[in-house]
Amino acid sequence: MNQKGQALIEFILLLPIIFIIVMGIYDFGNIMYHKYQMESQLDYVIDLYEHEQAVELEDYLDKHNLEMVTSSDSSYQLVELKSSVRVITPGLNHIIGSPYKINTSRVIYEG
Repeated sequence: MNQKGQALIEFILLLPIIFIIVMGIYDFGNIMYHKYQMESQLDYVIDLYEHEQAVELEDYLDKHNLEMVTSSDSSYQLVELKSSVRVITPGLNHIIGSPYKINTSRVIYEG
């Protein structure tokens, strides 16, 4: 019996599974990174929105491929940013969708 040959065959059989797991970890990390980045971008977008700097706001949204949606209810304003992240892991892109949609929102008080 050749133990080295058996270990090589087992490794070759497990390699695609390990590869898919590593790619999935990368995709989830990428999604979390973009979500965190959008939270920080939302602060800047709200600052531009509150100071009515429409030209700078549009330029910033275009530059970072963001979509802004606003809605108001009496004295409250909901500001929502939307973006998408491409998922590269085979199979995972069918489960969670590719591109994966990321949303972040904040409610601000208009006093």
